[in-house]
Amino acid sequence: METDRVLKLFDEFARRFARGENPAVHEYVERAGESGAKLARMLDRFLASTMPPPPPVERVEMMRAWIAGQPPILELRKQRGLTRDVVVERLLALLELRDDRRAKVRRYYHELETGLLEPRGVDRRVWEALADVLGAGVADLAGWRARPIEAQPAFRKRAATALEAGGVFSDAPSTPAPEDDEVDRLFRSGL
Repeated sequence: METDRVLKLFDEFARRFARGENPAVHEYVERAGESGAKLARMLDRFLASTMPPPPPVERVEMMRAWIAGQPPILELRKQRGLTRDVVVERLLALLELRDDRRAKVRRYYHELETGLLEPRGVDRRVWEALADVLGAGVADLAGWRARPIEAQPAFRKRAATALEAGGVFSDAPSTPAPEDDEVDRLFRSGL
């Protein structure tokens, strides 16, 4: 019965919405299959006529941090009283990474926390582990990023290399770039 399925999906969506979650409308419409348009109309009417529940305190605090130009994930970590090392330790355990990957995980986490790493490139497993460590929803963490740093261009003069002075320019590094490992793939998979 297609109607029963649509009603069950609608009820599931409404319950999650009432709990303060952010269920994705498009996912429910896709799950409804051929009855997706019917469910979409039901959800549209529901969302237009229902007051959302008050936002969780951490979401409000993250918004305040973002408005003030502070990195929201950093603010959330501070609210939880966690050091960066504790977060990195938990990430290593939850992502089942070897201890010799600690420095790289720490660097990537710092870049993510301060807005230097593109969130879209971070694997969902990292977001789920961070949600567990920081006690916040995956969507909350993935959706917040620090405001971009506004920097003025700066130029400096440098001496030309022998190749540049002779008219031949080479940007090739002297040593080959290391191969990407599991940590690179976890933090930069979408890039």
